[in-house]
Amino acid sequence: MVALAAMAGGAAALWGSPGRGALDTLAAVFLRAFVAVEIVKVLIRMVFAVKHPHLRLLPMSDELAAYWNTWLLRIATAAGYGTLLIDPVVSASLSPALGRLANMLIMLAVYVYAVRVIWRNRQSVRERLDLRAASATTFMGTRLHFLSRVWHVLGIGYFTTLLVVSQVDPTNALPFMARATAQTLLVIGVGSLLILLLNTVLAKPIRLPADLRKRLPLLEARVNAYVPATLKLLGLIIRIVLVLLVLDAWRAFDLSRWLASDAGGAAIRMTVNIVIVLLIAALAWTVIASIIEHRLSQREGRGMPSARERTLLALFRNASLIVIVTMTLMVLLSQIGIDVGPLIAGAGVVGLAIGFGAQKLVQDIITGVFIQLENGMNENDVVQVAGVFGTVEKMTIRSVGIRTLDGGYHLVPFSSVDVVTNHMRDFSYHLGEYTIAHRESVDDAIVHLRAAFAELMTDTVLGPEILEDITVAGVTAVNEKGVTIRILIKTTPGMQWAVQRGYNRLLKKHFDAAGIELPYPHTVLYFGQDKRGYAPPANVVMQPERPDEGENARAAGHTQRPLEPAPRGEDSSEVLGNELEAREEDDAPRA
Repeated sequence: MVALAAMAGGAAALWGSPGRGALDTLAAVFLRAFVAVEIVKVLIRMVFAVKHPHLRLLPMSDELAAYWNTWLLRIATAAGYGTLLIDPVVSASLSPALGRLANMLIMLAVYVYAVRVIWRNRQSVRERLDLRAASATTFMGTRLHFLSRVWHVLGIGYFTTLLVVSQVDPTNALPFMARATAQTLLVIGVGSLLILLLNTVLAKPIRLPADLRKRLPLLEARVNAYVPATLKLLGLIIRIVLVLLVLDAWRAFDLSRWLASDAGGAAIRMTVNIVIVLLIAALAWTVIASIIEHRLSQREGRGMPSARERTLLALFRNASLIVIVTMTLMVLLSQIGIDVGPLIAGAGVVGLAIGFGAQKLVQDIITGVFIQLENGMNENDVVQVAGVFGTVEKMTIRSVGIRTLDGGYHLVPFSSVDVVTNHMRDFSYHLGEYTIAHRESVDDAIVHLRAAFAELMTDTVLGPEILEDITVAGVTAVNEKGVTIRILIKTTPGMQWAVQRGYNRLLKKHFDAAGIELPYPHTVLYFGQDKRGYAPPANVVMQPERPDEGENARAAGHTQRPLEPAPRGEDSSEVLGNELEAREEDDAPRA
C-alpha cells in the first residue's frame, strides 16, 4: 500500500508540475518523507498488530498493544516529517538556519515526550517483564529478567542517539535509525536463536559408541563433564560477535573494514589457533585421564589394580596434567604475541635457583620416582624406612606416610630414605630363637618344636598361610642365659607376625607339658669361703609371729624387726667368722 501510494503521488506530482516530466523539489521531499515515515509505521503496526492479536509479535494485551502502538506512531510521525519534510522546506523557503532551528525544536519536543513516557512506564513494564520471566524457560527467563532492569536505560539511550543523529545529518537520520534498529533486532534474534540451539543440542548427554564405552567406560562421563564449559565458551564467542555486529550497525565500529585489515585477520587467526590448541589439550587430557582412571578402577576379569600400579598411575596422571598445562600455556602465550623465549630462559634461571635452594625437594622427587619404578614399596605394605616401622598409608611424589603400631602417623620425605625394608615381598619368614635351660636336652626340645609346628599346621586360619615345612637351624648360642635354638617358618607376605603369635602359644604349651624349662632371670646369694674352704655361718633367727599391738604395730609396707638384740654366743668368732680371722691375722706380730 505504501508503494502504491508513493507511485500514485509521484505520478500526480509529475502530471501537475509545470515542467511536465520533472518532479518538483517540494513534491520529491514530501514523497521521500512519506515513504520513510510510512515504512516505519508499517513495521510498528506489524509488531503490535492491534486489530489482529494472533499476528502480534510481542505477547501483550490488546489495551497495552494499542497504547504502545499509538505512542510509537506519534513519535515516528513527528520525528520523520519534522526531519525529512519541515527542515528541508523551511531551509529552502526561508533560510538554512531557520530550518535547522525548526528541526532541533521538533526533535527536542519528540525527545522530551519519549523520555517522559518511558520514565512514567518504567515500573509497570518491569513488573510485566518479571512476570513473563517467571513463567518462561531458563534461557528466556534470564534475558527477560535482565531486560526488565535496563529497558528504560536502553530506551532513553535510543532516543538520545536519535536526537544527536537528527542534528548531525537530518536528511539521513531516520533511514539510519531504521536500518540500525532493524539490524540490531535481527542480530539479537539470530544470536539468541543460536544460543538457544546450542543449549538444546549440547544439554543432552553425549553418547559414545558401545565398543568405545566398553573399552573406556569413564570417557563418556568425562566428555559430558566438559559440556558446561564448552557451552560457556561458545556462548562467549557468539556474544562477542553479536556485540561487534551491533556496534557495526550503529557505525561505532566498522566490522568489514576491520576484518579486511591486517589486524583483523591476525585476530581471527589467533582466535582460531587458540581454540584449536585448547581443543587438542582438552582431548589429550581427556584420553589420558580416562585411560588412567579405567586402569585404577576395578576391571572385569582382572580385579582391582595393585597398590604399586595405583601409585604409579596417580604419579603419571599428575605429571601428565602438569606437562599439558605448561605446554598449553606456552603455546597460548606465543599465539597472543608474547615472546616465550625470555620466559623459558627466565624459567630456566628460576628453576636453577630453586634447584640449588631446594635440593632436598628435588632429591625427594627423584628418589620417590625411582623407588616406585623399582617397586620398593606400595600402599598397605609393612616397611621400615628411616627408622620408622609401620604400614604405608599414602605415597606421594615426594614423601611416604607410615602408620606405626601405636597409631602415630609419620610423614617421611624420600630424601631421608637410605634403605627400604619391605616385609611384604613375595614371602616372609618367622624367625624364632628359643632359649632353654642348660640342663635340658636339645634333641628333646627340637622334637617339641616340630610338634608345636605340626599342631600349628592344623589351624584353619594360620595353616594355609604357611608355605613350607619348619626349618630348624640348630643351636645358635650357648651362654650364661641358656641354649638358644633357631627355627624358620616360611609364610605368605604379611602373615609372619600372626604365625609367630600362634606358634609361640603352642610352643609354650608343649614345653610346659614336657617339663622343658625356659630360663628366666634369677639371683644366687653367695656367702663366700675362706682359704680353708669353710663358709661363714649364716645366723638365722626364727621368731614366732606376734600380734601387732599399740604403738609397736607395723605400718603398711614395714618389715617387722625385733626390738631386742638377738642372743649371741660368747665367742665372737661365731658371729664374725672370716672377718675376725682376717683381723687377728692383721694384728698378729710379724717377724
